[in-house]
Amino acid sequence: MSTPPPPVGSIWNDWAESLNRYLTRNINQLQYLIGGESAEDNGLLMWDRTAQHPVVSYDGAFIPLAYGQNEPGQGYGYGAFYDHTDQSATSINTGKAITWNTTAHSSNISIGTPTSRIVFAKAGRYYISFTAQLNSTSASTKAFWFWPKLNGTDVAGSTMKITMHANDETKTVSRSGIFQVSANDYLESYFAVDDTGSTLQHYAAESFAPAVPSVSLTVMSV
Repeated sequence: MSTPPPPVGSIWNDWAESLNRYLTRNINQLQYLIGGESAEDNGLLMWDRTAQHPVVSYDGAFIPLAYGQNEPGQGYGYGAFYDHTDQSATSINTGKAITWNTTAHSSNISIGTPTSRIVFAKAGRYYISFTAQLNSTSASTKAFWFWPKLNGTDVAGSTMKITMHANDETKTVSRSGIFQVSANDYLESYFAVDDTGSTLQHYAAESFAPAVPSVSLTVMSV
């Protein structure tokens, strides 16, 4: 918010008119949160210019306010993404980025370039749920590893591992978590195997059931 006009000069009517114009322009605007503001008192409402979102002070911190997240362009954003192709590793013990080819729902979150990237248009805190459909093409024991990368960097302590033993065995693996991101950050899901007879497998629709995607990802702002 700008500074009110100072009371200068000897004609108070002119200053009063200037003050009235200032109040008309600014009375409904929130002050900007630009850094250094105190959140000691609860209930201070401000506009976070970086996140492009209103925040309120609570217990010593500025907390984003949830609003209108079901409408395009409002709130931080949401998304649901799938891939309906098989994805296999070409070598063992080597991370490979999972790709996406279908957007079911999205607002301010999108598949990027390359298509392994999920890109966030707005900064914020997001709840993310990941699921993969696994298939084994032989009877040998084999292991899968899955983990996320944020802007190309592994997220520490985030890997999950699952082992399969039977030929044509199928399993579903899933994990969820909360990520803090900045505007234009991107998230990727990686996997690795110790046997190339391991696949992220999609399945065509049956007469009694819809198709099965090889991987799915759901994102919601919190």
